[in-house]
Amino acid sequence: SSGINAEYGGFDPTINDDLNGNDATELDVATQFGLTTQDAEDRGYVFEGNPQVEVFEDSNVEMQLAINTAQYGRTFQDRTHVFAIRKKPEDVVEGNNIYNLNVRGKRGNIVQTYPAVEYDFQPNRVQMKTGDYIHIQWTGSDTNPNNNDGQGRQGTDRSNMILLRNITYAKEGALPEQTHNMSQQGQWSSNYPIYITNTTSFLGLPNADIIAAAFIEQTQFGGDMEELDDAGTYYNMGLRRITDPGVYNYMSTRNNNFSNRSQKGRIVITQIHQTSPTRWHK
Repeated sequence: SSGINAEYGGFDPTINDDLNGNDATELDVATQFGLTTQDAEDRGYVFEGNPQVEVFEDSNVEMQLAINTAQYGRTFQDRTHVFAIRKKPEDVVEGNNIYNLNVRGKRGNIVQTYPAVEYDFQPNRVQMKTGDYIHIQWTGSDTNPNNNDGQGRQGTDRSNMILLRNITYAKEGALPEQTHNMSQQGQWSSNYPIYITNTTSFLGLPNADIIAAAFIEQTQFGGDMEELDDAGTYYNMGLRRITDPGVYNYMSTRNNNFSNRSQKGRIVITQIHQTSPTRWHK
């Protein structure tokens, strides 16, 4: 679902340093609903086929649930995922945050990707402060259905990250800071990447990182790279500390299909320093 500013309205996976590490306890259906075991049995709160549940105490109203116990052991669409949370590196400065920037979704239009979603950066709006850290990484695939819409070789998922081109002339409706403020890099409404030179500024990252994010791998030579077909599926920039304030608008050249499918993102870095326990953000 969509939240404020069209953001993905999912769960908040923020991780604090003070996790107590206690094991999860078993959840008992009866106690969860404030019932004794006997009450639960009497009112139908038991695991059986099509149980008739007495929702209201001391009533004759029962509601039947559509439960087929023969289906509980089957998996029709396995959507389980495995991920790891790494220990915070020792050289991370205390009082600064770590932001994890990934790609979500898969190749295809909105119908073909269901119940997943189309490509997007996650989060596609990052607000951080100078001194904070960002970890840019994502994964692709070589096993996408061959008939799914998208750019590049059929059956492949690829993404990249490259700064959008700056505004080149005054546009009607453009904000003044979008034409004169040098702290903003990349015009959000553009669909062309910037021309990368040795002086290109993107998050204050070294030129090698900027090129690697655009082509996914630093060691890739030759092959079909116009749409990243011969690039690797996984990209990991690693942890980077951001020290330059500014607004950076970027895109994926492979998947940003103008008005059809858009894959863009924005990173805003402010100069204000925040002193708080280190947290991971996704």
